Amino acid sequence: MSSPEIASLSWGRMTHVPGVQPADVEEVVQKGAKTLVIGRGMSEALQVPSSTVDYLKKHGIDVLVLQTEKAVKEYNALASKGVKVGGVFHSTC
Repeated sequence: MSSPEIASLSWGRMTHVPGVQPADVEEVVQKGAKTLVIGRGMSEALQVPSSTVDYLKKHGIDVLVLQTEKAVKEYNALASKGVKVGGVFHSTC
């Protein structure tokens, strides 16, 4: 797994957008989830790199990346149908 790139640097400020990395979702894989719902935040600021989606798909997990309110609704709908679903939700930006 690669480390996130630093996007900018100025006096007193460094910006990088790591988002949800493959290591952040390892537990979902280990617990046997069949679907992972990722909530990107209320304004969809959280990034989900393609490496994370690829990692999950490689392990046979369906991935849904949505705005957080929509992600929670989708998660609840899947859980109510008995789908073995995991969730990662960013509840701010």
